[in-house]
Order: sequence, then structure tokens, then C-alpha cells
Amino acid sequence: MATKNTLYRSYSMEYGTFVGVCWGALFLCYVEGISYQNGLLILLCLALFGVAFCMPFVLGMRLNRKLFFAGERLSYWQGLLFAFSMFMYASMLNGLIVYAYFQFLDDGLLMEQINSMVNMPEMVTAYQQLGMGEQYEQMTSMLREMDELTAFEKALLVFNNNFFISIFMSFLVAFVASYDLRKIHKQ
Repeated sequence: MATKNTLYRSYSMEYGTFVGVCWGALFLCYVEGISYQNGLLILLCLALFGVAFCMPFVLGMRLNRKLFFAGERLSYWQGLLFAFSMFMYASMLNGLIVYAYFQFLDDGLLMEQINSMVNMPEMVTAYQQLGMGEQYEQMTSMLREMDELTAFEKALLVFNNNFFISIFMSFLVAFVASYDLRKIHKQ
């Protein structure tokens, strides 16, 4: 029996906050690792990527178990609404973190580091030897365009990326949140 109440909506904001903070920590570890050439932050970034990928599924299962012990369960559409809402809260929070980073902390350091890595003589030689001189020029021109973006535009690009990934992940998380646990737990 699917639940008739909308208690799961409040969980979408709470869980979206957890996911958004995890995505923000992932972003900050990545950009600080690149900016300061810190390998440990890059390794932490890889670990946080795994956590950020699994966390929505774990939180969806947590909600499913809470409702199961209350004698209810979500329908697939309610699970989809829960997952989509959770991811939208996460995307908004992560967008705010990205905006704050580029507006107040970055001062162009990230793009400076990326440009210095791309313009290393070894990198230029490798692209030329592979016959990818045109692609290298396209990459450098794209980096120049990215450097001209405002903090809001950069945050909007990250938000859009998270939004589209969230749409696809919502269908999978909805399945986990609405799975009938009575098949597993025979009472």
C-alpha cells in the first residue's frame, strides 16, 4: 500500500542538504587539489566521488526503511518526486558553494593553474607529435573563454551539469526509495 501522506517531502530537503554538502566538498577538494597541486586532496576527491554517488541511494533506502517500519511505502511516482526534489535541493546548495568559491576564494587561481599545466612545453610537444595541434588550439581558446566567465556563470554551468545528471539519477533512486521491502522481510 502506497503512502497517502507527504511526509517524504520533508526528507527530500534534509537529504538534499546532505547530498549538496557532499557535492560541495567534492568540488572544493577537486579545485583546491588542482589549484595547489595537492595529491592528497585529489585522492580525497576520488573517495568523495564514490560517497557522493552512493549517498542518494543510501538515503533513498533509509527513507524506504523508515516508511516500511511505519507500515507504509512510497509508490514509484512518489519516489520519483522525492528523488527529484532531493537532487534539486542538492544542486542549489552545491551551486551556492561553487558561486561562493569563485566569488570570494578563487581570484583566478584555478584557471591560472590549469593554463600553466596546459601550456607546459611537454604538453604542447605531445599534442603536436600526436597530430592534435588543432585540438590543442581549440582547448586553449576554450580555456580563455572560461577564464572570462563571471562567478555566477561558472556556478550556473556547474548547476546545469548537476541538474541533468540528477534527472537521470532520479529514476534510479526512485526505484530504491519505492522498492517493496515486504519481499525481503517476511513478517
